Amino acid sequence: MSTPSAPAPIIVTDGTCDLPQALVDQYAIHVVPLRILFGSESYLSGVEMDVNQFAERLAVGDVHPTSSQPTMHDFQEVYTQLGAEGTPILSIHLSERLSGTVNAARQAAEKLPDLAITVWDSLTISAALGLQVLTAARAAAQGYSTEQIIPLVEQTYANGNLLFSLDDLSFLLRGGRIGSVRYHVAQTLNIRPVITVSKSGSETGTYISAGRARSLEKALDVFVKHIAADVGEGAKLRAMTFHGVDPTPDLADILNHKLQQMFDCVFLEKAPSTPVLGVHVGPKAIDIGYAAGDWPV
Repeated sequence: MSTPSAPAPIIVTDGTCDLPQALVDQYAIHVVPLRILFGSESYLSGVEMDVNQFAERLAVGDVHPTSSQPTMHDFQEVYTQLGAEGTPILSIHLSERLSGTVNAARQAAEKLPDLAITVWDSLTISAALGLQVLTAARAAAQGYSTEQIIPLVEQTYANGNLLFSLDDLSFLLRGGRIGSVRYHVAQTLNIRPVITVSKSGSETGTYISAGRARSLEKALDVFVKHIAADVGEGAKLRAMTFHGVDPTPDLADILNHKLQQMFDCVFLEKAPSTPVLGVHVGPKAIDIGYAAGDWPV
C-alpha cells in the first residue's frame, strides 16, 4: 500500500521580497508587509505606499523614514487564516542577520503547533529572496511538498546572489552601514558602492562590498562582471532587476539588455522595487537577483 504524498504548501514571504506583482498574483504568494514610518505616520509597504509615493513623501524632507518589521502577532494572524484547512505553510524570509522578521515568524509558528508551518531563512534579501520564493511557488504549483521544495530553494541560493547600488549614500550613513569619513570621501569622489550579501563564514547573510563605480550606470558593468565571474559567460541565467524612481527604470532596461547579450537568459524580469527597501538605500537604487541555470521545476 503506497503512502500518499504530502500536500503542496502555501508560500508566504515578507515585504522585503522583490517580485513582480503579476507573479505574486499568479502563484498566490502571501506577502506579510513591513511598515514604513515617517515620524508618527505609518504606511504598509507595498499596500499603502509604492516606490513613487515613497519618493514623493521623502521629498517633503521633514523627517527621515524608518521601517518596522511584522510582529509575531501579524504572522500568527496570517498563519491561522491560511492554515485553517490544514494546508502546510512554507514561510521564506530575509536574512536573520538583516532583520528580526524571520524570528518573529518562528515565534508565531511555535505558538501554532497544530499547524504545519516551516519557516525558512533565505540568508538574503530583495530580488535574491524573490528568486527563492518564486522557486518555491513554482514547485508548489506542481504539487511538490515542503520537504521536496527546500532542496530546490537551497539550490537557487547556492547558484546566485544579489547585487545592488544606490545614488545617495546618506541612507547608508544613517543606517550605520558606512562611517562618516568613508561617506564624505565617496561623495567627494562621486563613488557609488556596489553591495552584495555574503555567503561565507561569519559574514553570511550580511551586506559586504562587491566593488564601486563612478556612477549608477557604470555600476551596471560591475554587476555584469560579477555575474559572469559567478555563473560563467554564456550560461543559462534567471534574473530579476528592480528599480526605484528616475533614472533607475531606464538603467534597469540597460542592465537587462547587457544580460541578454552576455547570457542565455531563460528568465528575465524588471519591476519597481518594494518601497520599504528605499528606507535603507534611498529611492534611486537598482538591484538584481540572479541564479545560474533553468528553473528546477
